[in-house]
Amino acid sequence: MPNHISLRTLAASRTVSRLALGIAAAALTLPLAACDTGVDPRDPNSPPASEASESASASGDAAVDPVGRWTSPEAGDPYLEFLDDGSLEGSDGCNVIATTWEVEDDEIVIDSFMTTQKACSGVDPWLSKAATATIEGNVMKVEDSNGKVIGGLEKEDT
Repeated sequence: MPNHISLRTLAASRTVSRLALGIAAAALTLPLAACDTGVDPRDPNSPPASEASESASASGDAAVDPVGRWTSPEAGDPYLEFLDDGSLEGSDGCNVIATTWEVEDDEIVIDSFMTTQKACSGVDPWLSKAATATIEGNVMKVEDSNGKVIGGLEKEDT
């Protein structure tokens, strides 16, 4: 029997690894998010925690702000960059992504888009299936049009 790994096994392993990374990142950031008081201890002029939470609830709910670059260390360096004007640029690691986005409640809705369909060796184009996303700390969970989590991206330091 030859000593090799089938491509099907490798692809399944990559999908499981990506999902595990997304879940682990969310699990690690969730407890930290629960501790946030909304007060910057380095700023003596910041309002007390009670006032900070009142102002957040007065405007509805805290606004989701995805603006910036969100990346993954996977092959091809997939990323999404949300711009202030509502446009979205990115790459699934092989193909270009260009569309628009908007926030509805606590979810980022990514408008449908077409990409090139280049085949790139060793790249999993999961990000080309992005339809919605949610943010938990510095982790963006990306979902497909069926609401299934397909991967995670991390906020790039600016």
